Amino acid sequence: MSAGAGDRVRGVDADRVVVTNPARRLGGKRRPRPAGRGFRTSVSRRLAVLVGLLATAFPSTSRAQTPDESVLEQSVSELHRLVNAHRRDAGCGELRWHEDAARVAEAHSADMSRRDYFDHVTPEGTDLSRRLLMGGVTWHGSVAENLALTAQGPETVIDLWVDSPPHRAILEECSFTHHGLGLFEDLWTQVLIERPN
Repeated sequence: MSAGAGDRVRGVDADRVVVTNPARRLGGKRRPRPAGRGFRTSVSRRLAVLVGLLATAFPSTSRAQTPDESVLEQSVSELHRLVNAHRRDAGCGELRWHEDAARVAEAHSADMSRRDYFDHVTPEGTDLSRRLLMGGVTWHGSVAENLALTAQGPETVIDLWVDSPPHRAILEECSFTHHGLGLFEDLWTQVLIERPN
């Protein structure tokens, strides 16, 4: 896939967690700050996310979903569908949804946005396996992570991953059984797990 000058497609990154940290070899990638994203906009977005998180932590039975939440859920659901369609075409089984992995993925997307980096490893050196363990996720086998930085939506994310050999290899690794997806602003994170406990 080629991006034109006006496209907001900005980048992708893939990583498979092993004993050593392959993301370090790639070097940390700082993402460019979009023009016009000032302090006031950033604070109001973060406040909205905080309010949303608090509302999720203490749900009421009559709480209606906001339009933004609905769009977010639809985008993540559509990417889940597209990932599994690609895996079926590649001869792999579908990935089952793993809610705890999705929470870890969304937290990583939010952290990258808040602290302005684009990498599998946090500035303190916390990698995917450590983030999963801190999130209460254990597994047998491998874990991997795909990242994308785009405001274009799930179709563009799957196109970016399929057109990138490292991402495609992770998507088409048939040993993965579960995954979780996270989206915050324009940062997408996919966490894949083999046989979670």
